[in-house]
Amino acid sequence: MERPDHRLSGIELRHFRYFVAVAEELHFGRAAARLNIVQPALTAQIKSLERMFGVELLERSKRRVELTEAGREFLRESYAALALVGSAIDTVRDFARGATGTLRLGYGANAAIAGLISTSIRRFRSEWPSVNVTLKEMPSSEVSDALLRNEIDVGYAATTGIEPNGVTSSNVGAWPWLLAVADTHRLAGREAAAVSEVSGESLAVYAEPDGRSNIAGVMTSLPDLSPRHVYRTSHIMSLMTYVSSGLGVAFVPSPMKSLNFPGVAYIEVSDPMPQMEMRLLWRTDGDSASVRNYIQCVEPEAPSGL
Repeated sequence: MERPDHRLSGIELRHFRYFVAVAEELHFGRAAARLNIVQPALTAQIKSLERMFGVELLERSKRRVELTEAGREFLRESYAALALVGSAIDTVRDFARGATGTLRLGYGANAAIAGLISTSIRRFRSEWPSVNVTLKEMPSSEVSDALLRNEIDVGYAATTGIEPNGVTSSNVGAWPWLLAVADTHRLAGREAAAVSEVSGESLAVYAEPDGRSNIAGVMTSLPDLSPRHVYRTSHIMSLMTYVSSGLGVAFVPSPMKSLNFPGVAYIEVSDPMPQMEMRLLWRTDGDSASVRNYIQCVEPEAPSGL
């Protein structure tokens, strides 16, 4: 044999495939036919491989071809190498179609209370079970910024639908407002009440850390609402505690009723009020297949925007 050529960077995937074919067929003619190449070319490739290694992989005679001990070892490694390459190809293809990877989801509390999060994730996971989904609760007002900072991939937020540049949204739900009062309140037990009936009482509102309130836009459309005092809190449980303890009344989206918070009664509002909208948000220039897949699961008719 010639002295080994240490420039093994010349080895290519085809060398593994060619050697496996010859090793399995133990016949250059049959291996060449299987590979759909001419026999002289196959013979030249195997010789080139042996020169690169500096060892004989095959014992050849006019009647038969056999593997050397080194050839048997290289056959095992060739199987492993081809399997690894095949696995890498499958992994990349799965990632490209959004079948693997991680989807980071941010959401405001109202989206979770309304059941949007759990329902959407179950639907998504039923179709894409190998995608890891992580959750991050945050105020609705922070969802857009978190998207633009690439901290999350998709978000749920109660918004007006006017998003900052770089963020696209789609309406995924809207709910009427209910009046929440203590179960000892004079209106408790009523099916409906007018806003004017709680005018002059203290009001508890859900206010985000930046001071914005989920009811602020609605309050401007209620001229009969003149609260004596406004309690602001950024925690849903704290809001409901204000109500149950009788410190104030609150306007809450209808899904809040499902919490069955002790000591709280819910009453329909007879005055016309704009509903609370919930929107799904994502980066306009995003190109993640998993994001596209999630959007389709949540809102099949929503424009992709990607």
